[in-house]
Amino acid sequence: MKTAQLKKFAFILPAALTVAVGAATAGLGHSTSATGEHDASSIVGVWEVAAVAPYAPHLFTFHDDGTMASTNPTNVQESPAKPHGGTNDSLGMGVWKRVQSGKNTYIVGTFEELNALADNHQPTDKLSVSFKVQLTNHGDGFDGPASATVGSETDPSHLTGTRVDVDYNAVNQL
Repeated sequence: MKTAQLKKFAFILPAALTVAVGAATAGLGHSTSATGEHDASSIVGVWEVAAVAPYAPHLFTFHDDGTMASTNPTNVQESPAKPHGGTNDSLGMGVWKRVQSGKNTYIVGTFEELNALADNHQPTDKLSVSFKVQLTNHGDGFDGPASATVGSETDPSHLTGTRVDVDYNAVNQL
């Protein structure tokens, strides 16, 4: 190549790569910008969740690939008064999707937790939670019904989530 062509190629290549990388990553992590702001129509992110459950506060993480995780403290279901000392549950893992029903948009999903008996660590009935929530408070909250199934028993529940965000007051004091 001639020098003029090399200079032109050297100028065009970085610009083309920038456009290609931008196009390839469009939609990945689209819910949070570099400034920490989120897309008010996306559930992607971390949430503190109040649940009608034996242990109410949970943390949920919704990923942009349609998977999610749920956690709460370990050993909260143990009790010497229960058979086998109660149970311990695992991290909850599941899937979610956006669905449109008329004018309403819902986030529907199911996650499961594996349970083991506290005294001998043998497997017992798993927990399966299904939910149908709507985003609230300009995307900073969600709310809606859920159902929890353990073995053959299904109980109604309810989930109310609050988005976890950067604590700029704390960060600014660092």
